[in-house]
Amino acid sequence: MAGEFFSGAASNAVGTLMVDYLVKPIERRLRYLFRFHKLIDDLHQQQNNLNREQTRVEEDVKEAKLQIQTQVIEDYVGEWLTNVENALKDVQNLDSRVEENKRYFRLCPNWCWRYQLGKEIQKKIVYISKLVEDSHFERIGHRAEFPGLEFFTSEDILASKSSTAAFNKIREALKDGKVNMIGVWGMGGVGKTTLVKQVGKKTKEFGYFSKVIEVVVSQKSIIENIQDKIADFLFLEFRSKTKQGRAEELWLLLEKEEVLIILDDMWNEVHLKDIGIPLNENGKGCKIILTTRRKTVCESMKCQVIIPMDVLEPDEAWTLFRMKANLNERVSRDILEEAEKVANECKGLPVAIVTLAAALKSKKTLEDLVRYAWGLELFGKAPDSVLEEVRIQVLDAIDYLKDSCLLLKDGDGGRYVKLHDIVRDVALWIASEEKSNFVIKSRLASLKKSSESCNAISLLDNEEKKFPDGLMHSKLEILLLKNCNVQGTCFQEMRELKVLSLTIVEGSTGFISLYALKCLEKLRTLHLENFKELSHLGDLRTLEILSLRGSNFEGLEDELGRLENLKILDLTDFGLKLVFPPNVIQRLSHLEELYLSGLLYRKISNDIFLKIKFLTRLSLEVSFLHLPLDFEFPELENYNICINRRSSWHDSRFEEARSLKVNEVFPYNAVSQLLGNLESLEVSCIDDEYIECLTNKTQQKVSVSMILQNLKQVRIEGCKSLKVIFQMEEVEGNEDPLLSNLKILHLERLPTLSCIWELPTQHIKLKSLVHLRIEDCPRLKSLFSLSLAEGLVLLKTLHIRSCAELKQIVAELEGDEGEISSTINSHKYMCFPKLTRLNISFCDGLEYIFLTSLAPQWRQGLTLDIRYCCQLKQVFRVGNDSLLQHQQFLRSLSSFTVFCCPQLIDSVVDFEAEEARIERVRLSAFKESFKTSKQLELNSIEDHNLVPEANEDGLNGVTSLQLRDCLYLECLVDTTTTATKNGPTSAFTHLETLKIEFMYRLKALCKGQPPQGFLKNLKHLEVRDCYELRVVGELLHNREENQERPLSNIQSLKLFYVPELRWIFKGPPHSFTLKSLTIVDIDQCRNLKSIFSPSLIQSLELLEQLKIRCCPNLETLFNDGEIESKTSSLPLCLPKLKTLCIICCLKLEYVVPINLAQGLPALELLSVSYCDELKQLFVMPNEQDGVQHHDSLPLSSLQDLQLICLTNLTSFVPQNYVVKAPSLKRLEVNDCPKVMNLPIQQANNQLELKLKVSIFKELFYNTKVFILKIIGDHKNFISNILQGGYIISSLERMELSNLIRLQNIWKGPIHVATNLRELRVRRCNNLTYIFPVTLIPHLPQLSILNIASCQNLKKIIGNDDILASSSSSQGPQSEMKMVFPRLKQILLQNLSKLESFSPLRYHLEFPCLDLLDIKQCSKMITSFSADYLTFTVHAKTDQASQLNDTNPSRKAIFWERRRPPLLPQYEVEAEEISPFK
Repeated sequence: MAGEFFSGAASNAVGTLMVDYLVKPIERRLRYLFRFHKLIDDLHQQQNNLNREQTRVEEDVKEAKLQIQTQVIEDYVGEWLTNVENALKDVQNLDSRVEENKRYFRLCPNWCWRYQLGKEIQKKIVYISKLVEDSHFERIGHRAEFPGLEFFTSEDILASKSSTAAFNKIREALKDGKVNMIGVWGMGGVGKTTLVKQVGKKTKEFGYFSKVIEVVVSQKSIIENIQDKIADFLFLEFRSKTKQGRAEELWLLLEKEEVLIILDDMWNEVHLKDIGIPLNENGKGCKIILTTRRKTVCESMKCQVIIPMDVLEPDEAWTLFRMKANLNERVSRDILEEAEKVANECKGLPVAIVTLAAALKSKKTLEDLVRYAWGLELFGKAPDSVLEEVRIQVLDAIDYLKDSCLLLKDGDGGRYVKLHDIVRDVALWIASEEKSNFVIKSRLASLKKSSESCNAISLLDNEEKKFPDGLMHSKLEILLLKNCNVQGTCFQEMRELKVLSLTIVEGSTGFISLYALKCLEKLRTLHLENFKELSHLGDLRTLEILSLRGSNFEGLEDELGRLENLKILDLTDFGLKLVFPPNVIQRLSHLEELYLSGLLYRKISNDIFLKIKFLTRLSLEVSFLHLPLDFEFPELENYNICINRRSSWHDSRFEEARSLKVNEVFPYNAVSQLLGNLESLEVSCIDDEYIECLTNKTQQKVSVSMILQNLKQVRIEGCKSLKVIFQMEEVEGNEDPLLSNLKILHLERLPTLSCIWELPTQHIKLKSLVHLRIEDCPRLKSLFSLSLAEGLVLLKTLHIRSCAELKQIVAELEGDEGEISSTINSHKYMCFPKLTRLNISFCDGLEYIFLTSLAPQWRQGLTLDIRYCCQLKQVFRVGNDSLLQHQQFLRSLSSFTVFCCPQLIDSVVDFEAEEARIERVRLSAFKESFKTSKQLELNSIEDHNLVPEANEDGLNGVTSLQLRDCLYLECLVDTTTTATKNGPTSAFTHLETLKIEFMYRLKALCKGQPPQGFLKNLKHLEVRDCYELRVVGELLHNREENQERPLSNIQSLKLFYVPELRWIFKGPPHSFTLKSLTIVDIDQCRNLKSIFSPSLIQSLELLEQLKIRCCPNLETLFNDGEIESKTSSLPLCLPKLKTLCIICCLKLEYVVPINLAQGLPALELLSVSYCDELKQLFVMPNEQDGVQHHDSLPLSSLQDLQLICLTNLTSFVPQNYVVKAPSLKRLEVNDCPKVMNLPIQQANNQLELKLKVSIFKELFYNTKVFILKIIGDHKNFISNILQGGYIISSLERMELSNLIRLQNIWKGPIHVATNLRELRVRRCNNLTYIFPVTLIPHLPQLSILNIASCQNLKKIIGNDDILASSSSSQGPQSEMKMVFPRLKQILLQNLSKLESFSPLRYHLEFPCLDLLDIKQCSKMITSFSADYLTFTVHAKTDQASQLNDTNPSRKAIFWERRRPPLLPQYEVEAEEISPFK
């Protein structure tokens, strides 16, 4: 019997082996022969799939570049597209070979050839299939990085005991994981801002946070302004226009990273959730440092650490004073004694000490100040004054104030200055003294309180505001307004106004008509920004300076021709096409400065070029073809000339930049007079072998040495014949060093460039070079000689890409390493001491980056990024000398990235980097190099596990690990005996973040029993596209009691597209505890049947968010049967759960049992949709026993309930249960046909309803937002609800659509004051009017009216039956006035039977209207007009028009507040108008 058993087993084993090793290989080879045509069909199918994906990715790339001009396409996307192109060529080659075989072997196939070709086709099918799978990129590109953040810090500020102590406390608080709010408070000027900026700078340098964001909050604390400033740092363009929507966008972006946000100068409490700032509670999110003058602000913001800052101690104050005043030992005792008295009066306040000390110590800034000074005649009234002279005096004054520390220097190219708030307040106080006779108002509140006339008003904050009416402005000389709604009548009292600046912010409603400025007879300077209506501009004949930046208006030429006194005309970024008729510019006989863009592709008259000869400053975009023959630009003080190309953001990079940009042709003769003081040169797409102004090989009008000495920026692109950039054969001995002022050098797409500097090296000093970028210069072999590299003391960024023949960055000297070292020492060489970023990619000939002897000595951490350098073997070419210098370099790395450098063998020494990214590189080359790395990213490595195969020490120092496309990786750690006999005792003990993507062979996180401390500190786990993973956490047997359980600290768990996942946590009961878990997000895990066990539920004390999507086999959130058997013994509760969202779980029959639902006190959002089998949300587990229950379900925090496409849902809770939801604000029920009742009791007066069924009448009362769609009930359903004032008293927004039987919205008399702000009605075809006329006085808040596609609508306002009968009995009446005091938008569209807005004899006024848009309303006879001073829109339905115009065909009516002349000017009528009541 035993023999039969063993023989049977043996035969089975042999059979299996024969199938695996004989049958399957033979079958595979026969397939190449006999299914050859099927292989060809499969190949073509995959070819089609790849073509489709290629088109989609290319379109995504185009769209990404269109959305953001500075978009940088990811390298892996470019590589994929290259691989696709090669693969498609290979398919064409295979097709050609197949066709060739058919011709030669038409009747008798060549079986040997077919076998070989079939094998190749099969391989190509697999390869193309993999390319198709890899085509779904997480992101196509990213915004180009700008240079690192450099916050403003006061120079040479002495570190005091108070500031040092505060700095140390902040540093410790930032290290503390439990602290996310830090408050720094102290009196103004004590140095809080300087301190926190220094903290921000240091944390950025050392990489403690992924981003450091600084926002000045100030007294008004406007949420939208704070959101805008944060978005600027994040390069975020808001999609939403609402404050709440913008907050959600910020929240989603910030919660993914660890970010430090500095909120400077806070005066009041600000709710971070309203802004969209998630606090760092889960390892991601934000830590906040706030500064304030009030300790109560720190307390109200719930700062865990509050740090006071005190003034300087007497000895510290005196030391600082002496330093800032340059009081050394040679200063007399008398002066020192007086100075010490002054210092004592400063009371230890740093800002006062610095200001007064600088007062004892004996370039382009705000251009606006120059223009304001001219307009105010601050430097005389001489008629022959020249603007350039005034500019010099203004700049001198600004420099004096800077030197006195009354103005602070700004880092943005010197274009702006800053003013400390204390200095500002003192300046305003001094200016407001009676003796000065000069009153300034810079705050709206103080302006409203003042009864006296001011000399100056400046309201330039972004907050939308209304300029107060009825104030005295008889002395006003300068008025600066931004985002301010001002009535035109206000200007009638401003007879002395000389300077006016009006800026419109996008989306603003604050506009004025230039018609209102006709009374300003002394106006000299006018700045209008983002204006669309410039009618009547030509009436302002006294103007001498006019700036129309960002404005937009057709017909400007006619207006400009009348402004003959202009000295400055600034049309920068003017939107519409300008076509200047002859003599328009010529008539501006006094013009000195012209800033003109947008003429590149337009024919322009020669009078502009004739006028240029008399200018001192010029900004111009022009085509070379439009330049007159033999035209030469004159010598100009300042210029930005663009020939055959547009201007760019580089223009304002330098102080007083004189810039020349040329494309396709270099017109040397035309620009020769500009070259003597040229600072910025950009040349693109010329065909010459040299750039004429950078070489002296030809006869030159201007000295090339002079040009090279002045240049600060050079950008050369797309010059296909250019061989050398800078070229000089001889230089005079007494010349200053060449290129000594060059800061930026950018060379791109220069295929024949073989040399950058063909100059005598002893005359070149690159001492100012900061940024160097070389791209697509395949013939370059090196960048610098040793002597040139010696002078690169300021170089910060070096970017090299696609230089195929590049061998060295710094050219080697001939000789061995010892000779080179001695040469370097003799030069006292120090290479690149300021370098912070080095990027090298696609340099196929590069074998090493530096010689060890030339190892740079960086003082700050370096980001080193090397990609796709196929011959690169070493970062350093290591010789026979000591490795000490090499190791010193490596310890200074802050980030190290290596992609696709297969020959890199830098394993001879350990490198140390906070961040490391490795792709397609042998990990054995860096096997011992991750000991100090905290962030590790591995892509496409070939190892089967990380521990012990890639690293035997367990990678215990890594805190963040990201794995992607590692096709052979089966697990993170393998502790089985087959992997290692001496496995690691511990692994990943400090790992906090783990992200795994596209790992097709990953089967488990750990193979075998987990080692000590495995993932014990893991906080964030995300797994995506792992097809063989069946379990996330698994224990093979119970652990010791004192051992910490794995995943016990996990805070967020995200599982996306893990199709074979059966269990999330697998092991004996109580093997896992999830006491820290706050977020669970599961998507497309098709084999998952349940989520948690009851024992796990007990540990979910902090769970806040549970989202489950597209899990078609999910039957319950809990293991089957466990809830019913253990509910009596287990207190089930999820006390912190706020969000529960379930989508497309087709087999789910209920959400949670009723006893667990009663333990959801924090639930705010419950959303269930597309769950076909769902019958009840909350069920009674033992309801089948027939026991009747009468109870309530308290959901006290529930605000949002969404039930969508639940075709079998019958009830919300078990029978006889009532849901108490006092906080419910939004209820949406859609496509739930079997629901008959929702037993919800709510007392909130702000409920938003969005329904497609009409069974929830009891919920309508006290509703704030009311949205109804496709209601099938009777014709008066809406009016019955609204009648009596129950809902209308609280209703703010109402949307009605597709209510085909609706005849009346309101019916009967309504005498209740309403809060209705927005009404939208669409496709309600039985309506004949919207409002009864008696309702209009009760709509004081109505702001938006949008009516569309209502086929039978005849009037917007219709006569009530009672009012109509009363009117007819009384005979003719006087005209009645009806005012809509807050209506801002009227949109009427596709109303084919609409005849009028109101009944006859009504005069309508809309004083706040911003937009009137009426289209496809052909029978409309109501006429509209606008008052150009007050912007009030008037409407009237004329009886004559009604009688005579039997079949009118009106065109669309469009009007917006910023363009009043779009409607006729309103003319006051003599007929008496009675107010409507």
